[in-house]
Amino acid sequence: MALERRAHVRYEPTSPVGVLLIWHDASGDHQVAAQLRDLSECGCAFLADQAPSLDTLTIARLALVPGHAPVTLKCHAISLHPAGGAVRISAKFSGLTGEQLAQLSFALTSGAYRPQQAEINLERRKHWRLPQWTAYLTAQRLPVMPRSKQALHALEAEKGGDLTVDELVVLANADPFLCLCLLREAEEKRSSRLGHETATQFAAVMQLGATAFRELLINSPEADETHIGLAECEARAVLAGQLAAAWSSSRADASPDEVLMAALLSEIGELLLWHFAPELPESAKEMLETGQAARSAEAQEAICGFKFQDLTVTCAEAWKLPPILIQLIRGHDNVRARIARLSRDTARHLVAGPDNPALPDDLAKAKQLLPQASMEYLVAGLRQIPPEMQPDLVDRANQALHKSTDT
Repeated sequence: MALERRAHVRYEPTSPVGVLLIWHDASGDHQVAAQLRDLSECGCAFLADQAPSLDTLTIARLALVPGHAPVTLKCHAISLHPAGGAVRISAKFSGLTGEQLAQLSFALTSGAYRPQQAEINLERRKHWRLPQWTAYLTAQRLPVMPRSKQALHALEAEKGGDLTVDELVVLANADPFLCLCLLREAEEKRSSRLGHETATQFAAVMQLGATAFRELLINSPEADETHIGLAECEARAVLAGQLAAAWSSSRADASPDEVLMAALLSEIGELLLWHFAPELPESAKEMLETGQAARSAEAQEAICGFKFQDLTVTCAEAWKLPPILIQLIRGHDNVRARIARLSRDTARHLVAGPDNPALPDDLAKAKQLLPQASMEYLVAGLRQIPPEMQPDLVDRANQALHKSTDT
């Protein structure tokens, strides 16, 4: 907790939070009532009529989340400022336990706090790394793609009534933002009812019901689908989901929808950045296009200090998504996870153009994961490849396969 407070996102409580401050100094013991002004992973700020001296060890007792038991946190005052007849005390935490850190993390993502807009500026965000971006992004209200709302209205007008679960699932499969919104909402309801984990779109829709699905979609904020960077990233995610579904089905996967879901969410870290902090992926993209970096991951680490895929995983963990989905998103534990990762990589190469030199190697890897599928079948699944180009791609993919098996 030695990091300065400026390197952490600060959150303000959505409703008043009372605090009891306790400290000891040369004049004796003190107990002072205060109000919590902001909270972060590193420290907090209070408003009180009386304040401890700078660097005095202070005990703060407060209920981090309304209705939960109070917790006791140790802190040291690092600055004191007059505030309308009171004192604003900025403090940093000291010696927090693992349990206390978990309580802080839970509180900041519980909905009881919101990021302070004054803290969210480009200069301050330059200091953020993976933990700070994860905390900030997972506290935001998620958007959906505008076309999803339009598609819902069009379907309702066409059908003239309630839509089937399968029709709603098709909508979710075409929008990674909507898919994530549904999954999180369904998981929250499941947690309160102690039901089975929700790891597929079908299960999420069944858990919520058509009415709640519609309300969630209609009332969600909208992403800017005219932003080319966001639109390209979102299209890759949808394509990855389509590839994962086709390839998983070819191996008689017990639940291909889980692999589809993982592939569809595989770009969610980058998508969130395009929506909430586009300057980061824009800078990484520029570095790649100008040749300052050879690979996307290299550009991302140079600009942000982390890979966007790592952000996807840490956000999934912060949201407490089902473990099976986190495993599949990681992409390396088993055949299903590798299919999800390969679908993401192939989608990225495919949108770069049908003649992308990486595609034969992608297909060779797919054939190794799916030995029962013919190369013709795998290539046919790449719908962006014109029919006249498919035979040549089959040949090049077979050559890549033979080369990989010979080495």
